[in-house]
Amino acid sequence: MKTIKTMQDVRLIRTAQVFSDTLTSYLEEEFLGLKEAFDFDGLDEAFTLDMYGYMVVLEKGDNLRDMSVVGLDRETDGLIGSFPEFVDMVERQGECWFKVVCVLTNEYAMAYYVPMEAVADDKEVLNWLNWLGGKVE
Repeated sequence: MKTIKTMQDVRLIRTAQVFSDTLTSYLEEEFLGLKEAFDFDGLDEAFTLDMYGYMVVLEKGDNLRDMSVVGLDRETDGLIGSFPEFVDMVERQGECWFKVVCVLTNEYAMAYYVPMEAVADDKEVLNWLNWLGGKVE
């Protein structure tokens, strides 16, 4: 599980080649879109998502039923026990992932990005994502 709160986080993920170039480019677009949405006029490096809710990218092996370190605890079944504001299925260059946005307060929302390979072996989570965000064969 990787968290993104600053542009430096995005750059570290790109440098470490943790995810594909396609997903990493999408995450950078998302970060810059949030910067613009929050009307931040400063340098990209100065913007942080700390006040608004940040981005979390899940990886194969992450326990999606206990994500207490990023706001979704085990007692409520983690991600699949959450009530997302929306779930989008994103497809780019032959890759697929889900964007799950959970609004925690009026001013704080978390965005969870779930690559298909992170849930391919978990039929319950995959069915839940498909039900909310679109069908993946």
